[in-house]
Amino acid sequence: MRLTPVARRRPTGLARPGVAAVEMGFTFMVFLAPLMIGIWEVGRMVQVQQIVSNAAREGARLAGQGTTIRSDGTITQIQTSTGTPNVRDVVYQYLLASGLTGLTLSDIEVLFAFTGGSGTEPYQGIKNQPFSVTVRVKWEKVRWVNLGLINPGWITFTVNWRMLVDDPFTVNETLPTF
Repeated sequence: MRLTPVARRRPTGLARPGVAAVEMGFTFMVFLAPLMIGIWEVGRMVQVQQIVSNAAREGARLAGQGTTIRSDGTITQIQTSTGTPNVRDVVYQYLLASGLTGLTLSDIEVLFAFTGGSGTEPYQGIKNQPFSVTVRVKWEKVRWVNLGLINPGWITFTVNWRMLVDDPFTVNETLPTF
């Protein structure tokens, strides 16, 4: 007995050219476009988190000094948000220099606190005393896409540091000069 090959028949319905293109376009718009926008928003959030963490470190470096000496020899106390220099202004200037230009001082919060001992301002610290600087930035002021897929409210970073003030010393003014 001999088997004969079965011929395949084409469906008798109408030809449907372009259906695959329409389906791909629909799939892209419904699934892939929001996915790509979400990835973009997460990338921006990671970028802003890195900038905020670096700004907090800059603020902590300044706060760790406690005092600074001006070019005319006067000693200036470093405070959290008043006076010059202060931690809040250093953090704000770092954020602006890093590209977060849409911010105002009211869009950020800079909190300074000693984690051991007393005092509320950096100039009150003693050598090796631990403290923290927390920086918070409003997410709505720094995001690129306003679709609300990712909406944390604030981007926050806390730095734990230690006071770097020097031990008190006196200068012997009776030393011979040459």
